[in-house]
Amino acid sequence: MNKFNLSNRTAIVTGGAQGFGLAMTKRFLESGASVIIWDLDKVAADETIKKLNNPKLSSSMIDVTNFDQVSAEVEKVTGNTKIDIFINNAGIAGKNTTVWDYPINEWKKVLELNLNAVFYCLKAITPHMIKNNYGRIVNIASIAGKEGNPNASAYSTSKAGVIGLTKSLGKELANKKYCSKYGNTCSSKN
Repeated sequence: MNKFNLSNRTAIVTGGAQGFGLAMTKRFLESGASVIIWDLDKVAADETIKKLNNPKLSSSMIDVTNFDQVSAEVEKVTGNTKIDIFINNAGIAGKNTTVWDYPINEWKKVLELNLNAVFYCLKAITPHMIKNNYGRIVNIASIAGKEGNPNASAYSTSKAGVIGLTKSLGKELANKKYCSKYGNTCSSKN
């Protein structure tokens, strides 16, 4: 396994108490990072913290579909530390049915968590990373966003949106300056 030294780095993992999020949380901890899990499932988050038993692990019960909560939590965390890594992982698959039978409320629920929440988190965290001249963002998408899975229209649509959003943000940040950690030399990264 590759070794990464992420000591002195702080990562936030949305949906970090279980599934892919838990695997990423473990890997960040193994690499020395401090990790904050953002999850609505308090029981799962508490169990994860107990199970992993690492002083560098904490959690916050954040509804990532609520921009005001996301923004307030980013401000709270960045008051004490820098957020170096942000993983937009929280998501749901939604109902498995045809487009014409897909319930409108379920459609809205899937898009709100899988796409809009990613936007809310990016909107809140990106200015801090720009200010700190450092940041790594990972948005979790799916091949379903490229291919479109049958009977998974909301999921496929939301993940296609995440892919487009990620490409847009990447191009917007591509010309940001970065400074070498070995000095004050800054250059444009193209």
